[in-house]
Amino acid sequence: MFKARFLAVSACAGILSCAPARAQWSPVGGLLNVAVTQNCTLTSGNIATATRDGMFLCPARAELVDSQVKDASHFYVVHEYGLLAIRTNSDKLADCWAAHQLARAPNGPHYVKQWITHWSNYGMTRQTLGTPAQRIANVRACCACGI
Repeated sequence: MFKARFLAVSACAGILSCAPARAQWSPVGGLLNVAVTQNCTLTSGNIATATRDGMFLCPARAELVDSQVKDASHFYVVHEYGLLAIRTNSDKLADCWAAHQLARAPNGPHYVKQWITHWSNYGMTRQTLGTPAQRIANVRACCACGI
């Protein structure tokens, strides 16, 4: 158990290090027990993908997103933890959970703002999320942090 938890925390620390040192949100409680594996082939081109078995992260994708808009990748990781935390398949609810988490974290609103900039420039309309403008409006409303 200790070894699995250590590996999960180490892997999470690795992906969160893609964001600068000021990133303040990190998993707590039961989310510390989520097995985290760095494996880009299992993320379907995303930064992270949450499954029943844990989370798969792609540091290369996080670096690409951060090269497009500095610090934007952090929100995507928190979103995936949201899917696990609230046990849902709803991307809208996970976005809301991530926005709430980041609104309360030191420097969290910065990461929401950076994600909004990224999604404004690179987001696509998706059935589960709506248009980029709709997804951004949902995150802004959930964050309630003046962004």
